[in-house]
Amino acid sequence: MTDILKATRFIVVASPSDLTDQEWKDKVPGIELWPPVHKDYALLKVLSMLRMKDAKSRYPVQVFKHEKPITPLDFSGLQDSDVIFFVGHGNDHGFYAMGPDATEGGDRLMKLITKDGQLKSKRKDKEIVILLLSCRAGLGFHKGVARRLTTELGRDVTVGGAIGFTFGSPRTSYLAHNEVLIRGIPWFIEYPTVYKNDPTQAEKETSAREGKTISYEAKKADIDAFKEAKKKIEKGLKEDVVDKLKSTEVNKALDEIEKDFRSKWLGLLQSQFELYSLAKKKSNLEFDMWYDKMTTDAYVWTTGKTTTTADADSVLTGFLTPNDTGLGSVR
Repeated sequence: MTDILKATRFIVVASPSDLTDQEWKDKVPGIELWPPVHKDYALLKVLSMLRMKDAKSRYPVQVFKHEKPITPLDFSGLQDSDVIFFVGHGNDHGFYAMGPDATEGGDRLMKLITKDGQLKSKRKDKEIVILLLSCRAGLGFHKGVARRLTTELGRDVTVGGAIGFTFGSPRTSYLAHNEVLIRGIPWFIEYPTVYKNDPTQAEKETSAREGKTISYEAKKADIDAFKEAKKKIEKGLKEDVVDKLKSTEVNKALDEIEKDFRSKWLGLLQSQFELYSLAKKKSNLEFDMWYDKMTTDAYVWTTGKTTTTADADSVLTGFLTPNDTGLGSVR
């Protein structure tokens, strides 16, 4: 397979639309809706790093959304050397921007990718490699995408994704992957609803990984201090940078970050990286928050031919229950 770290990048990002926003409002009354990409500090973190080509040039970012009529993704600029990166909030059943119904969302995504036939014609008899960033793809969604695309395109497709919740960091720029939270107490810290607000199972998972008994309650003071530190960084990313952007087109918004807020933005990203990557030592948590070897330990890959239709159908079904009330799917 293509070396992801060395490959050139074709980057697309999923954005909510008025249509999908209304669907979420109807399905989950009172939900805090995801903002458009140019106002979403979590997605802009990922994109600002992923689009780095070299010291002076940047890869373009293309936004896609579900609207009527459908506007398919434009693959006219796809190069043979490109790996295709799909960025967007989501979970193991799909992208939230495709709507709350997993089956319908999967159908919409396939139409956006394949409707105009560009991808099929551009990659005839050539490798197609896709990496899903910013959703728990490795827990299932990557299998659904691989199988459905292989069926739609009539040729094998390779798709990878993370096994946990993901975060953009400075390493995204040169490793082309996001950081991934380790299952257990780290998941509970960020998304307690995954464990129904009961840390018992998370404690078991973290204790097994670390080889010693670790109690959430015993570490609560350290965890609270960690949460307070991360909250300040997240607030800075949002309020000190993203909320001040004037551009509404995503590439221009990213350019604006580099032009007007570069030192602030990079400083906050580095602070967040150090907080999480050094949590076991610096924050006295006794457990790792992120995978150190993320590209080998935190991502899984599949091909359409090695995935069954039943696998895909089991993923692309049901309701895409949000992991929280909105913005926190990727921080």
